[in-house]
Amino acid sequence: MRILHIISDSNIGGAGRHLLTLFEACNWENFKMEVVLPMGSQLIPLLKDVNYYELPHINEKSFSLKGLIEITKLIQELGPDIVHTHASFAGRIAGRLSGCHVVYTRHSVFEPSEKSTKFPLKQLIGSANNFFSDGIIAVSPAAKEILLKTGVRESKIKVIYNGVAPTKIFPLEERAKTRQKYNIPFQSPFVISQIARLEDVKGHNYTLDAAKIWANRHPDIFVIIAGTGPMQPILEKRIKNENINNVLLAGFVKDIDKLLNITNVQINASYGTEATSLSLLEGMSLGIPAVVSDFGGNPFVITHKKTGLIFPQKDAKALADTVTMLKNDENLTQEIVQNAQLEYKERFRDDLMAREIESVYKNVKGRRFIL
Repeated sequence: MRILHIISDSNIGGAGRHLLTLFEACNWENFKMEVVLPMGSQLIPLLKDVNYYELPHINEKSFSLKGLIEITKLIQELGPDIVHTHASFAGRIAGRLSGCHVVYTRHSVFEPSEKSTKFPLKQLIGSANNFFSDGIIAVSPAAKEILLKTGVRESKIKVIYNGVAPTKIFPLEERAKTRQKYNIPFQSPFVISQIARLEDVKGHNYTLDAAKIWANRHPDIFVIIAGTGPMQPILEKRIKNENINNVLLAGFVKDIDKLLNITNVQINASYGTEATSLSLLEGMSLGIPAVVSDFGGNPFVITHKKTGLIFPQKDAKALADTVTMLKNDENLTQEIVQNAQLEYKERFRDDLMAREIESVYKNVKGRRFIL
């Protein structure tokens, strides 16, 4: 079965990493995966033995008329069995116009406007999504809830959590080298990592506020923020002007697995877009305790006091207090370590995700289009 993925993101965000994982874990004997992406996409160097097609006019755009024309031409030339889009509404339209089955994955959780959840806009949005998709994958129940609010039929939606490959475990010598790389100023540090694109809704400002509290309570705490994005100059300025010396902005980190190997606690302070964080899942595979906000998909990944701890979003003091509680309670920490690893194996493995997505393809291909 030939599957043509369409992604409009030019950077390597959650959708891009999701695709890379799917390509690694899919059954290549039964499925041929290809991908359409913007010109010069950062994903291109990471694609291994996967056919890709660079198109103009689709960069960061869910819809444009020129993009629709380009995608339609390509689909009609390639003749895939299924077009699988990742935010690209133009891709869904092109797939339907070309007579293909269409699957759409919702990767994020944006709270819809009040107008979009009421007549007549709800009916218009819902009808468009229902008509231009044979099946819709939501990567979290929180994403499904947003789709339902905007008129998508429940029978169209299947929740399939993101999955990740297990994170590699490095020996102690390699971990020591990683600590040296990040210039961690302690012999036995307590490392907190936040791995997320530097956008306002990811809550990095609250992390900085919490770090100032930790500096007074626990001088051995060191915070590493991995990622790039538009908030970088703002965060750099705060760190400099407020003398926040226990935080390092590490920029883009290629070897996330090495960073996770020296992490004592992983935090997620999001208050927007978060569905099922891939970084959290990678940490869970190692049993790293997570402290996460109560926004979006986080509570569907982390169970409070079982696989991690949850704090109220946009509350820096609560974040600081929650991490402190975990740091001071070794029994709770060990319980979370064991439970997190078990939860990962049962729910968030890459092969589990791939098999479920493949089942959607088979189901969609085997039935006629129903509005």
